[in-house]
Formats: sequence, structure tokens, C-alpha cells
Amino acid sequence: MLYLFDSSALAKRFHTEPGSEAVDAVFAGSGNQVLTSRLAPVELTSVAAIKVSTGAITPEQAGKFLAAVVRSSRLNEFIVQPLLELDYAHAQTLLTRHAQHRRLRTLDALHLASALRRRTRSGLDSLVTADRTLAHVAALEGFSVLMPNEN
Repeated sequence: MLYLFDSSALAKRFHTEPGSEAVDAVFAGSGNQVLTSRLAPVELTSVAAIKVSTGAITPEQAGKFLAAVVRSSRLNEFIVQPLLELDYAHAQTLLTRHAQHRRLRTLDALHLASALRRRTRSGLDSLVTADRTLAHVAALEGFSVLMPNEN
């Protein structure tokens, strides 16, 4: 199966928290392939910083978190797909359609646009997110959604 993870779900792979077990199960599933957009490595750097500033982890743990992200990517445990000009245009359309009434945010619209492109090109079985707003909008856009913190 082909899964596209946003940053909120992918972070659970590198820091144990509610939903980490479900994320690990997807990664461990035979034949599963995990994708993410080019935004994820940048956002995961921000996630690590936020966890340090809130006291959830130490700076040393943040370094290990980020090193694990890089190692996992290099081992092709997940594939980072680039963002294309088409994705930005599609994200703008998604924001026009969903931002005012459903509070879709810019980076989530870009993740979703990336997922829509992938689904059109070669199929995508599920979008994985821990963000309720993105999950709701993705479902409206016809995606099967996995919310690891809800399972």
C-alpha cells in the first residue's frame, strides 16, 4: 500500500507519543511504501525546536530526533517527493475552497496538493495525518485518511 504522511504523523515515527504505534505499524507493513512531501524535513526541524521550547524533549534529544529523520530518509524508509509548481497552484485552489470555512492552513494545503498529484499520477491508498483539519479536508477531497492518534 502507498501512504503519504504529513509532518504531524511522520513526527510520531521519531518521537514516541500517542499514535506512534500506529505509525510504526504502517512502516513495518510488508509491501507498504511511505511518501512525504518536501515540506516534511523542514517542518520536522520546527517540530523538534517546539518540543525543546515546550520542555517535551531536551536539545540532545532533538538532535537525535533530527538525526533519525535523516537516517530514515537515507535508508529510504520514506521517500521525499518534491513540490512542483503545479502543487503550489493546486494548494492555492484548495485554500480558496477550504481555508475560510475549514481553516485549512498553507503548509497543509501544500501537503494535500502533493498527495493529490501523487494520487492522480500513480495512485495513493491513504493520507496519514494527526491534524484533524487536514484529515477533514482530505476526506472531502476523496482521500482515505488514517489518523494514527485516533486508532
